[in-house]
Amino acid sequence: MDSAPDSHVLGSLPLGRRAFLAGLGAFVTTQVLLPRTIRGNDLSPDLRPLRLGFLTDCHSREEKGAPQALEQAAQLMNSLQPDLIIGGGDFVHGGFYDSGRVMDRRWKVADTFLKKLHTKVEPIIGNHDFYEPILQDRSPSPHDPRWRWKKYFGLHETYRSFSFRGYRFLMLDTVKVVGGANPYRGWIDAAQISWLDRELRRIPANQPIILCSHIPFRTSLRDSFGPFVGPSPGRVRVLNADSVLSRLKDRPLALVLQGHVHINERLQDNGVPFITGGAVCGKWWNGPNMGTWPGLGMIEIIPSDGIKAPSDERISWNYMNLPGAPATPLISQVA
Repeated sequence: MDSAPDSHVLGSLPLGRRAFLAGLGAFVTTQVLLPRTIRGNDLSPDLRPLRLGFLTDCHSREEKGAPQALEQAAQLMNSLQPDLIIGGGDFVHGGFYDSGRVMDRRWKVADTFLKKLHTKVEPIIGNHDFYEPILQDRSPSPHDPRWRWKKYFGLHETYRSFSFRGYRFLMLDTVKVVGGANPYRGWIDAAQISWLDRELRRIPANQPIILCSHIPFRTSLRDSFGPFVGPSPGRVRVLNADSVLSRLKDRPLALVLQGHVHINERLQDNGVPFITGGAVCGKWWNGPNMGTWPGLGMIEIIPSDGIKAPSDERISWNYMNLPGAPATPLISQVA
């Protein structure tokens, strides 16, 4: 999400009636059983326990003490010893507003940070990771604004899937460049939808799916924090999210991971946990954003080996602040 030109709408606002806060206190990784059956699909018996690190919205830059804080974030993540890290996008700051020369410097800061992580990072592209996507007249650039991200991570596309420890990860590109006053929106384009249809035909029906997105598919941002008068709806959620989720309605969708809005949030929608990770940068390196301090998270999934577990306890989510910050509350909601 962008800190300019509409960051004034992201201050501390009262919670709505449908959301509640649960203080997390000290960081504790809770092992929670994943049911052997999700949406009528008996899961593969070959699933292994998974410790999944999630860091998103680093907004790497040279100013505001960001390099030092990113060093702390690397140390914290390494101490948690995840099996895999999902990088939720916005590795750098300013992609829709700053020049390529500025962005090159910020990618060097991100590179220093990412190289200090001991565990492999599987990245998602965020809107700030784009490279000069808008021309001076505010129209979309004819050049590929994703090329810098793709070159850095050595990837040909900004969406893909892979298997890890028996789980299938779907990594989506949720940013569409449109230009104008609101220069992007959350959207899954037609080429990606066609790819997803092909991919689902080859993914085994008993393989649990973890969907990873930068811009949220589901968020209680408007309900929890009052009228969100700044950006258009497409700035805070994927407008055609239902087109993707409908394709997964009969599949064992175990988890949706999201970033972008810089809040620590866990929603439950039709039995599926939607986890939004708080930003590594907090409020763009200006303290907490809507009560969520700079930090990162850990997810632990334990296959149940036939033991039934409540559908709302499939996945454990623990958000840990960077050193020096108080405990961050969790926004939780069931739809």
